[in-house]
Amino acid sequence: MQTEQPGAPLAISSTQKAEAERALAAIEAALQPAPQALALRWISALGTLTATKPGEADGDAKARAYAAMLEYPGSAFSRASLDAAARKFRWFPSYAEVCEHLEAEVAAAKAQRHQLRRAVALPAEGSRPAGKWSTMTDEQKAEFEATMEKFRSRFASDASRGPEDGAGTPEAR
Repeated sequence: MQTEQPGAPLAISSTQKAEAERALAAIEAALQPAPQALALRWISALGTLTATKPGEADGDAKARAYAAMLEYPGSAFSRASLDAAARKFRWFPSYAEVCEHLEAEVAAAKAQRHQLRRAVALPAEGSRPAGKWSTMTDEQKAEFEATMEKFRSRFASDASRGPEDGAGTPEAR
């Protein structure tokens, strides 16, 4: 990333922008929620590796309830993550404790996604639009309109549906 002069807005080369877009697409795919069956196997194994409190409710029902709610990527349900959780929790953990553990497992990937989103949002060198519509070239106006159309198409489907339609849920994606 380079600047033209001190204090000037950052811009990246079109090659860097394309690389950031590819990396962002890959990390977005990797951060998609894992299948419920994977979460169930992981939480059931954790139940086997930790002690249960006397008089605790049915472990299978608890595991199914947790798995139905856990929306973390497959990488969070790794053997290493399971080992770390089993070492961390002496007793079968609460749902909040499991979520805290899994959030820590995906924190680095989410931080990387955030940085890639910032990079992708930067203008490519030489493509910065002029400040006013009236001073933009036809090419700059077309690029702006294409960017806005991508934005509209990406977010319009969720915005046009309400929560009762499942907007924003993994099933709706």
